[in-house]
Amino acid sequence: MGRRPNFTREEILECAFEILNSESLKEVTARNIAKKLGVSTIAIYSTFKSMDELKNELAKKAKTKLFEYTKINYANLSILNIGIGICLFAKEEKALFRTIFLREGMPREFMDEIMNDFRNLIHSGFNNNEVYSQFPEDIIEWVIKKGWYFSHGYATLICTGFYIDIEFETFKKEVVDMGNVLIQKALEMTEERENEI
Repeated sequence: MGRRPNFTREEILECAFEILNSESLKEVTARNIAKKLGVSTIAIYSTFKSMDELKNELAKKAKTKLFEYTKINYANLSILNIGIGICLFAKEEKALFRTIFLREGMPREFMDEIMNDFRNLIHSGFNNNEVYSQFPEDIIEWVIKKGWYFSHGYATLICTGFYIDIEFETFKKEVVDMGNVLIQKALEMTEERENEI
């Protein structure tokens, strides 16, 4: 029995996501999707107006997958959860990490959207914490920037194989340790500013 000629939008998107996840965004073409499904490219273009539309849907799916990792409570503060989640994402979802964070074809607006979502999560975490809600806006931004440099760099090293077979507990401890350094410095900066008043 041959393959059925019609596939749903979600099935086509899932096939494209498998290609993205195992190869790269540049391999997500109508021809490659059609080949994998055993249909002609007409089936793809009759479901999606263009490859840009399909890739926009893929970007949303990739972002959802990323945020599944970063919203888990690994530690007691959202900035730590994001850092640990990004590192775990880099370890388990290498192709997606490269596509999202190493700029393999995703538009700048997509990255800006992710960063804004992370920023909102972090602000919410600080504002809902009795100790850290005192941080001024510019100090929160300083923590976010420094935390991003560390987390992104560390996750990139994990993704690219610099750390072979690194254990979850190892990078969790590193992220928490660096987070504690940043939080301690932010507390000192806030205290110094209050003493100047």
